[in-house]
Amino acid sequence: MRPIRIIFFITALLVGMNITALALQITQIEFDLHLAPGASNTYTFQVINNESDPQNVTVYIGDWTRTESGENDFLTLDSARWLFTREFKQGDELDIKYRVTLPNDSITVSGAYACGSPSSQGQIEGEAHLLSAANNIPAEQANGLVAITRTVLSTSEDGMVTVNLHIHALQDFGGLRIDEVFSSHVDIKSIDAAGGEFTTISRSCGDWIEASPQTFTIAAGATQPVSFRAVVPNSGLSGMYWAMIFVQGAPRPQQRQGATVLAIERFGVKVYETIPGSEELSGEVKSVRKVGNDPLTFNVTFANTGNVQLRPTGSINVISQDGDTVRTIAIDEFPLLPGRERVLSVADDSKSPLPAGIYRALVTIDYGGDNLAGGTRDFRLH
Repeated sequence: MRPIRIIFFITALLVGMNITALALQITQIEFDLHLAPGASNTYTFQVINNESDPQNVTVYIGDWTRTESGENDFLTLDSARWLFTREFKQGDELDIKYRVTLPNDSITVSGAYACGSPSSQGQIEGEAHLLSAANNIPAEQANGLVAITRTVLSTSEDGMVTVNLHIHALQDFGGLRIDEVFSSHVDIKSIDAAGGEFTTISRSCGDWIEASPQTFTIAAGATQPVSFRAVVPNSGLSGMYWAMIFVQGAPRPQQRQGATVLAIERFGVKVYETIPGSEELSGEVKSVRKVGNDPLTFNVTFANTGNVQLRPTGSINVISQDGDTVRTIAIDEFPLLPGRERVLSVADDSKSPLPAGIYRALVTIDYGGDNLAGGTRDFRLH
């Protein structure tokens, strides 16, 4: 498995500098822990600087998940995110509603937004202490591309709070990202995403992890150990939880397509924690669709309905009207986090096309449980 490396580029007016390749490395990219509730342990990995200059490094904890296509998706720790790819026109208004259970009023929330084009960033206005919010509507900021205000719609005795984010476009712009970040992990449910794509991590263990050192300067050619301590809460846990330890270098100039930019190199160390004896393996084929004829291609949607990560494999048998299996297409192993779905694009690599006729695609997925998951799709080839 390759290490996760993310490079961010920031345009900079820097000239006349000799740029070399970035070369931070880490010695371990994944930790698979099996600590019982109430247990703790300390683990260590190494950060290596293969360059001829020292580097300033920051270490911090974040959340992550995978998209339906299997790509890694990174979130701020203890946050919820809404993404809009639409165009906003001046005067547009819409409301996002979400529900969160707060165990006490010491948990606070802060929000930020970023517009895509033109680029703009800002803060969400509103109450930070939701349990003691006065339900007053904050004064709308008249500057910028958009104004976003947070208000509390209702609060129950058990700490369940319903929140509204009101979006008011002050100018035309395209694309919007909204992040609500809590001071510790809470359960966040989207009630109305207003057409945006909602993402949060319900099984984060980021609050259980503390890394040290959090900042350091690593000399040229040197190795720096980084330790992290995982402390698992005492009760109420089952299955797998996960987070990521980010190792990030300082911005450095680099040439890209004739321009000098600032590149930020960041590695991710995945941390999985599974509560021993509580594993539930369960999966379901949600749909099977034929999406191409040449080559014959299917989209298979598979859902992890259990509480631990699965690494399924499978196959698609193409069966003729006579009941003969005329093609067998392998589905390679893929990782899938609990509660997530994966859309698999599976293509027939045979060089001889099937003749016209009616066929059935029989999908079988082995996810490691007691039973196999399956699905079918009848289709016609002309």
